[in-house]
Amino acid sequence: MDAYLMLDVGGTNIKAGILDENGALAGGEIYSFDAKARGSGEEIFRNFAEILCRLRKKCLTKDHAQREHIKENFSGENMWIKGIGMAFPGPFDYEHGISLMKGLNKYDAIYGLSIQEELKKYSGGLWETEEERQQCRFLFLHDVEAFALGECYFGSGKDSERTMFLCMGTGAGSAFAHNKRILKGEDGQVPPMGWIFNTPFKESIIDDYLSIRGLEALSKEHFGHVKSGLELYQLCAEKDKEALLVYKKFGKWLREAMLPFIESFHPDTLVLGGQLSKSFPHFGEELGEECEKRRISIHLTQDTSKRALEGLYTRMVTGNNPG
Repeated sequence: MDAYLMLDVGGTNIKAGILDENGALAGGEIYSFDAKARGSGEEIFRNFAEILCRLRKKCLTKDHAQREHIKENFSGENMWIKGIGMAFPGPFDYEHGISLMKGLNKYDAIYGLSIQEELKKYSGGLWETEEERQQCRFLFLHDVEAFALGECYFGSGKDSERTMFLCMGTGAGSAFAHNKRILKGEDGQVPPMGWIFNTPFKESIIDDYLSIRGLEALSKEHFGHVKSGLELYQLCAEKDKEALLVYKKFGKWLREAMLPFIESFHPDTLVLGGQLSKSFPHFGEELGEECEKRRISIHLTQDTSKRALEGLYTRMVTGNNPG
């Protein structure tokens, strides 16, 4: 049976899964690995290769309990690795699979190198036969685009005609879709590449506000020192006044930043992912009111990485940007 090994590559962790020929996640399980993003080039590529090999071994394991867990997807010995997909943040040359990240404290050591070619040096034990190795396809995709495709085909965007996606975490990642086709701004409907992060906003750009560092800057204003998103979330659960004010101001930023895109694109669905979306109940009131007035449904993704893995699968099996 065909199998697809998919990785959502972050700067701290790599989330990975095995998808079958129907796009189902084997055992419904996503595995998390250390990214080792600050290591040498060899360490980084060895880590990628080891993760891929460990994914395959999970399907071939002799452990009865684990084998029973995934046997509905694969028969083990008959598994054929059809493709390997990797979702990366930018900057990145996705067509050629080359990282262009430099000075970001992650993956500096592999700048300018072909990931597919380098992986071949360390993945000798991955393929069962030379034929399998030669026929295995590689795909590289922007992490937010992968997430958006996963939502379009497996999640909240399945029945949506016009969908906007926003992932808030280390930055503000975005995408736009029309009838499940990711828009890149060629027709002027959306910003170039569908990215809003570098749009001018207040004293800087959106990325500096709708992100963890934006939230931390607000927390410092109110508490005199930085508090993490988790600390703020816990304080809000305790009805802490200052924490609630932090989120209220963050919610005003969110509404103000998103409104121009909502008014120009006219989405019928807005999908929120990323680390900060889990706190939406504390800061989403103003944006929620704007969306309600326009009959826009808001959906919060439960697992951004799962959707990214599904998006990689979608792009790989459908070829070019599906429409």
